[in-house]
Amino acid sequence: MNGDGLFDPLIGTWRTRIHYLTSGREVDGDWEFGPALDGRAVLDVWRVPSATVPVPDADREVGLCVRIWDPRLRLWRFTFHSTATTTVISMYARAIGSEIILERAVADRIERWVFSSIRPDTFAWRSDISVRGGEWSTVQTLTARRT
Repeated sequence: MNGDGLFDPLIGTWRTRIHYLTSGREVDGDWEFGPALDGRAVLDVWRVPSATVPVPDADREVGLCVRIWDPRLRLWRFTFHSTATTTVISMYARAIGSEIILERAVADRIERWVFSSIRPDTFAWRSDISVRGGEWSTVQTLTARRT
């Protein structure tokens, strides 16, 4: 069991279809989740496009996500490390209803990543942004199917 078990349904390998709503671009990818640190963490690797698609390194995004359960806060601490852009993103995660919500505040906006419609063989994910407390706008969506 990983912390409170929140990410357990995602353990495994997934084929993804990513939709970048601002550009209209769509691309296939891979997402692999696995337990770590004696069950107190989940590591995952994000690849866009899929590892099977031949593209120049400059067009490939590979990221490592580290999700660590904090029993004191009863939240997950999340860090994403991008190899393509060297970006590091830190968020907190928790369940709200049937969704897994990751959030962070950056300058004048709040970013939210949401796992939803989690089933044994599929899930959905999206990236939302709210600027200066305004309406939420979805900028990226993803559908995943277990391989």
